[in-house]
Amino acid sequence: MRLQGVSKDSKENTRQYIYRVLRENIMSLNLKPGESIGEIELSKILNVSRTPLREAIVQLVEEKLLQVFPQKGSFVSKIDYNLVEEAIFVRETCEDRILKMAIYDKNVDDLVMKLEKNIEYQKIILNFEGDLHEFFTLDNEFHYILFDHYNKKNSWKAIKRLSTHYDRLRLLDALEKTNIEATLNQHIKIVELIKNKDEKNVDTLIEKHLLNYKDVIKKYETKYPEYFCSK
Repeated sequence: MRLQGVSKDSKENTRQYIYRVLRENIMSLNLKPGESIGEIELSKILNVSRTPLREAIVQLVEEKLLQVFPQKGSFVSKIDYNLVEEAIFVRETCEDRILKMAIYDKNVDDLVMKLEKNIEYQKIILNFEGDLHEFFTLDNEFHYILFDHYNKKNSWKAIKRLSTHYDRLRLLDALEKTNIEATLNQHIKIVELIKNKDEKNVDTLIEKHLLNYKDVIKKYETKYPEYFCSK
């Protein structure tokens, strides 16, 4: 097992450190869905005792990112289609509302500038074949900018807590380079909607932007069956 980002922040206690490292490695797909997590090995790699390790594991189990099976051990949760569907439902509802807030807003110049700046960074990643993990980060940041602008940070945090299975699917798709150009173009269209006050096309664009993963999930279930829960 090879973990990334194992340097401890001075502000973290041991449990927080273990939790952060494991969560980041799970969400980046460095720890693959279904992969075994050995407590003894983790203790040695992170140089921590078993008590805070188990506390962090309990927290990740509660977040549905780890599963613990008696006599077998701990495993990274496989991607659950039902949790993907639920995350899409919540995001579709909230994104529709936040975009309409932007469209009704008469003073969106600052918001548009931030979104367009983010889009330019996305273009750089694609044009220069950069780190697709970074593109995925910029994708999330694009949507965060909207929620932050309208003082809805906590709403975004709640969405992200519900979206761990959906986000792993999105990242898998990004790393496969399946829809990244389409994602970029949809971000550009979202900004155009805001600038043009085009409310009538909001629902269609959001549905296309978020729900296209219904079309690609079967592809990944076939290619990586070990990553997904059986239905």
